[in-house]
Amino acid sequence: MYGKVLYIFSKGWVKALAETYFKKTFRGYNPEQVDSFIISLSDTYENNVKEHDDLLRAAEAENARLRDEIAELQKTIEDNAVSHKEEIAQKQEDYDRLYAEIGEKMVVADNRAAEIIKNAEKEAAFILAQARNDSEAEAKAVRQQAEEEAAKLIESTRLQCAEISAKAEEFRMRQDEMNKTISETEKRFGDALNKLREGFGG
Repeated sequence: MYGKVLYIFSKGWVKALAETYFKKTFRGYNPEQVDSFIISLSDTYENNVKEHDDLLRAAEAENARLRDEIAELQKTIEDNAVSHKEEIAQKQEDYDRLYAEIGEKMVVADNRAAEIIKNAEKEAAFILAQARNDSEAEAKAVRQQAEEEAAKLIESTRLQCAEISAKAEEFRMRQDEMNKTISETEKRFGDALNKLREGFGG
């Protein structure tokens, strides 16, 4: 060999090898110096390769861990979404039931009031027929009492309906808040997942 040592290893060591000179002996380069340099260079190269492999394995392990974390986060979001949807469905069912109860109570109250008035009118007519002169005042009193009772029943029912309506409105507001919270949570987790995927190759 003469001049510079030729390329023998990977490109990381090309420059070092290409620019290395050895002292010449009478018959050429000093063999011991050449062997010592090659061994040293080989050891350094192997150490670098080992370090590279270690870093690569660590990166792969970290990437796998992050993928598992992403999958777990996604599953958590999906599970929470299902749970919240079931809760919303139950709230909606309660909401519909309350409004149905309001309608039923109003119908019952109207029918009951009409029945009371009708019975009072019959009773008053009967009393009038039996003794028109002496019982007219009593008939009016019976009718008035029936009307007052019907009015009280209607008012009581309306108060109950108002209370149910207030509860239904409260349920509706809570449902709106829950929907908003779910949307914000899904968006927050979605953004976090996207950032993780962008940072580690999805």
